[in-house]
Amino acid sequence: MKRVIAVMLIAALACAGLFAAGSADKGKGKDKKVTIAYVTPGLDVPFWRDLAEGIHMEAAKLNVKIIDSDSRNSAATQLKNVQDLITAGVDGIIISPTDSASCPPVLELAEKAKIPVVICDIGTDSGNYASFVITDNYGGAKMAGQYTVEALKKLGAMQGAEVAVIDVSLSRANGRNRLAGYKDAVEAAGGKVVAVLEAKDYTRAESMRFTQDLIVAHPNLKALFAAFDEAVMGALPAIETAGKQKSLVLTSFDGSMESVAALKEGKFSAISAQQGPLMGRKALDAMMDVLAKKEVAKKIDISCFMVTAENVNSVKAQLEENVFPPAKK
Repeated sequence: MKRVIAVMLIAALACAGLFAAGSADKGKGKDKKVTIAYVTPGLDVPFWRDLAEGIHMEAAKLNVKIIDSDSRNSAATQLKNVQDLITAGVDGIIISPTDSASCPPVLELAEKAKIPVVICDIGTDSGNYASFVITDNYGGAKMAGQYTVEALKKLGAMQGAEVAVIDVSLSRANGRNRLAGYKDAVEAAGGKVVAVLEAKDYTRAESMRFTQDLIVAHPNLKALFAAFDEAVMGALPAIETAGKQKSLVLTSFDGSMESVAALKEGKFSAISAQQGPLMGRKALDAMMDVLAKKEVAKKIDISCFMVTAENVNSVKAQLEENVFPPAKK
C-alpha cells in the first residue's frame, strides 16, 4: 500500500519538482554555501536526534548548511518532504528512510533531479544511491543475544528459555536484521523466541503496553530484547510493576544517555550501542566526497559495541565521542 501511495505522489509531483529544481540550480553562484538536507524518520526518537547532531557537528567544521527534515514516521510525508527539498534546490540529501520499502520512490525522485543521495541507516529495498552508511544490525543484535545467553546460563534458565523481542518495524531492513541476529544467538543455545512485537509509533507508552501484554501472555518469559531506546525505557516500568527485575534478562539496542543512565543504576542488563553521531559524521563526509567527484565506498559499515554494568565506565570515552553528541554530555 505504501508503495502505491508513493508511486502516485511521484506521478503528481515529479514534473513540477524537476522544473523547480532546475531553476534553483541556475541561480547558484560559485561561492554559494553547500546545502545538504538530512531527511529523518522522526526527530521524536533519541537516536535520530543524535545522528542528526553528528551531521551538524561535522557540517560546522566544513562550513556546510544542514536542513533537518522530519518525516514524523510517515512514508508519504517523507516523500513529500524530499519533493520540497528538491524544489528548494539542495545540493545533496542524506536520508534515513521511514522504511526500506518506501525508499525506492524517494531515490527515484532524487535521481531524476540529479541530486546525490547518501543513505544513513535502515536501508532500501532497491534504487540508486551514492553510498550507504549502516550499522552492523545483525552483528550488534547477535551480541545482545549472546549476552542474554550467558546471563540465562548463570541463572540456570537457558535451556528451553522463552524470550521475546520488541522490534522496529520489520518493513525496515535493520529491523529484520536485528531480529535475525538476536534470534540466531538465542536459538543456537537452546532458547525460543515466542513473540515478536513491531513498533508502530516508537513511544514508551507503546512499548510499556507491549511488555505488559508479553508478561501476561508468557508467564515463563525469561528474556526480552528491546531493539531501540524508547522500547527499553517503556519496558522498564512494566517489568518493575510485575516484579520481574531479577528474573527477566532485559537487553537493548541504540544507547541514549537516558538508557545508559538506567543501565548504570542496575535497571537492566546490557546495551548493544549504535554509534549514531559517528554515522552522521561519516554520512556527511561521504556526501562531500560525492559532490567533490571523489570515489566513495558504496557501503560504509559501522560496528556496535556492548555496554554493560561492568564495563560502562571503561567505555565512557567511546560513548561520549560516538554515541552521545558532545553538546549533550
